[in-house]
Amino acid sequence: MTIAYIKKNCLKYSIPVILFLYAAVFLLHLHLFGIGTTLEAEKYIQEAKNLVNHKALSALRFWFYSITIFLIYVSLQLKIGFTGAVILQSLLNLAVILFFHASLKLLFRPFSILPVLIVCTAVIFSPYSSWNVFLFTESVFYSSILLLVSTIIQHSITKKKSGIQFIFLALLLTILARPLGILFIPGVLCYLYLIVPKKNKRLIIPAAIIGLGALLFVTNIIFTTTSNVPITLSATEGCIVCGIIPSTHPALDLSTTGTPVQQLYYYVSHNFSHFISLAILRLKAFFFMTRPYYSNLHNIFLLLFIVPLYILSLAGLAGQKEKTYKPVFYFMLISISTFATVIMMQCDDYHNRFVLGLFPFFLIMAAKATETKKLNRFSFHSN
Repeated sequence: MTIAYIKKNCLKYSIPVILFLYAAVFLLHLHLFGIGTTLEAEKYIQEAKNLVNHKALSALRFWFYSITIFLIYVSLQLKIGFTGAVILQSLLNLAVILFFHASLKLLFRPFSILPVLIVCTAVIFSPYSSWNVFLFTESVFYSSILLLVSTIIQHSITKKKSGIQFIFLALLLTILARPLGILFIPGVLCYLYLIVPKKNKRLIIPAAIIGLGALLFVTNIIFTTTSNVPITLSATEGCIVCGIIPSTHPALDLSTTGTPVQQLYYYVSHNFSHFISLAILRLKAFFFMTRPYYSNLHNIFLLLFIVPLYILSLAGLAGQKEKTYKPVFYFMLISISTFATVIMMQCDDYHNRFVLGLFPFFLIMAAKATETKKLNRFSFHSN
């Protein structure tokens, strides 16, 4: 069986291959983990019950988790239970993945096998895909991110005017999936700046002001409506990974007045050496994903997979010169940088959930390096 034969059949049967892998991986995770309805899921289940009983959410901040809450609410109303909610969010994720695959086919050369390889890698990479069986917000958040980058790819290629409206809709859904969605605002604004005609670039200024205002608004809402969780908590506790508190940490000069964003600025400006030392460790945890509470084998697996991916992604910097890919590339680069900056000021997630949302971006960038530099010795493209 030759490489050419495998490639031909992967291209011919790409959709059945994706569907089979998706179903197999979903069933495997369901067997291993069951349906995740505990821990963080309990909050969203309770809010869905509040919608059923009181037609309202208990706090404004839950609107920024509302897609998962609404899926659970629909399942309760249809009386299909939490199993139904997991199936609904998995079907949503599958639909977005198929749209993502269709968008990638536009971004890469005709008859390239890279789009199906990107999708299959995302599907079988368990740290990324396992969230489909948990009623946390990660499944819909990752789906919304895929939808956002897919709409941006589609618009970058087709240049349809209606595409910008779909980009803003996808951005809104991403923000409603998790408040972290606001971190894609700078990337979207950068994309729009690159693709709009010169005479319209001045319109980006009011859009940037509105985007910055939205970012500040959501940040302040989250930290002012969450009890006993000040924005400087991770600094006070000296956390690298959220919830993992070191036994000792120095006294800090902190402010308890002003908005949460102002308090964070005060911490950084008055405790810069403390901030920068934690920031470096948080970036290491964020990008390399290893944890002291993982087994050595688990950490080695992550490094063997992630490090080559990052190297290829960096090699893909040359590919950003392509006219249609350049704005997509800068959207992804700015989004990655924004997430990394926020992690420096807060802490990384216990299960790597922050960087995993960006996982498809690294796959795209690495694949573009393979295509642009022709690093693969095998023929990935047909004439």
